[in-house]
Amino acid sequence: MRKRTLLIVAIFFAVAATAFAQRGGRGQGGQRPDPKVQAKTTADTWQEKFGLSDEQRTKVYDLLIVSSEKQTAKMTELRASGTMDREAMTAAMAKMQEDQDKELKKIFSATQWTAYEVWKKENPPMQGRRGGGGQE
Repeated sequence: MRKRTLLIVAIFFAVAATAFAQRGGRGQGGQRPDPKVQAKTTADTWQEKFGLSDEQRTKVYDLLIVSSEKQTAKMTELRASGTMDREAMTAAMAKMQEDQDKELKKIFSATQWTAYEVWKKENPPMQGRRGGGGQE
């Protein structure tokens, strides 16, 4: 179960890292890239890879924006509560990824969902990379 949770969290970060790399850098002062740019890049990539219709692409884009907003809010909440430990972050990210995947499954066709799951397995996240700023 722990490996699965870590894999889900890592996949979430891999998607974010892909959008980050395609954007060309960290942005201003090590901050996260613009969620709308990140969501557009990911939705466009998935449309091409999984054959999403324009309507599906729009739904995926909207879902990614909402997921990003929830992630930001949760991380802010954890920082404010003083419980910004790695375990709490991992658990929160895993739950958000699980929720996002449930919604994606509703948007994708069965064939697209299978392709998405294969893609996740074939594109494991980069190891040794940690979130947060300050390491350049």
